[in-house]
Amino acid sequence: MIGPRTVIVTTVHSLQVVDGPLPETEHDFSVDLIVTPDEVIECAPPRRPRGILWDHLSAEKIAAIPVLAARIAQGT
Repeated sequence: MIGPRTVIVTTVHSLQVVDGPLPETEHDFSVDLIVTPDEVIECAPPRRPRGILWDHLSAEKIAAIPVLAARIAQGT
């Protein structure tokens, strides 16, 4: 299960690494480590969303994703 201590890592090409802030929206999260062919980069303290942003999901989207539909049916 993913939790607050879960380490999130991504792999990218070195040309994809940007040294500076990027715009973020409410549903975005940051990674802990970036791995390129040449290096491993530790990132600033991570920002994590606080659960599912239900108000961003349409009824059609929820119905199309079985695990979300099941959570609605369970009342969670």
